[in-house]
Amino acid sequence: MKRTLTMLMLGGALTLMQPLSAENAPAQAAAQTMPQRQFDFTDTEGKKISVVVSEKGIALPTLKDKNAIMIFYIHTGTPCRNELKLFSRLKPELKDLEFVTFELKGLKPDQLKAFEKELGLKGLHMIDSAQAIPFAQYIGRLIRWPGTVPLIIAVNKKGEVKHMQLGAMDEEQIKQLAQKLRG
Repeated sequence: MKRTLTMLMLGGALTLMQPLSAENAPAQAAAQTMPQRQFDFTDTEGKKISVVVSEKGIALPTLKDKNAIMIFYIHTGTPCRNELKLFSRLKPELKDLEFVTFELKGLKPDQLKAFEKELGLKGLHMIDSAQAIPFAQYIGRLIRWPGTVPLIIAVNKKGEVKHMQLGAMDEEQIKQLAQKLRG
């Protein structure tokens, strides 16, 4: 079953709250405002990707004028592998959407490149574990994410977080999300 993370927009500032469930909804903690922080990555193709997390959202300044879907995953997980294959298959159709992937189970750059080749992935910005884990830990603290994967975060080209969820998406959901991001 999918669990959706709650987002709250307050006066243009993005605040994230702990995941909602029947057990913790009444005891929901107050939202916390995110301090700004920049993370810089190099994907398997050598492209530099910057991610800036702030009160306003999550901006990807190096992917100018593009909407983005970020996924935190483990390479051994079947739902994660299937999601990556789906992203790769849809990328040519969704030219205005970038997919930035963060592997969390220990793959080094050369191993991630081999994994990418094994699955026939193309058009994805693949970030290895050593780079991804500090970013994942930071996001985890902000949203009280328990580390369940895949975690998907979608942002529009303005850096506004438009969708977050735990669990994979199907093709139709991804296409609808791409349309939503175009706004």
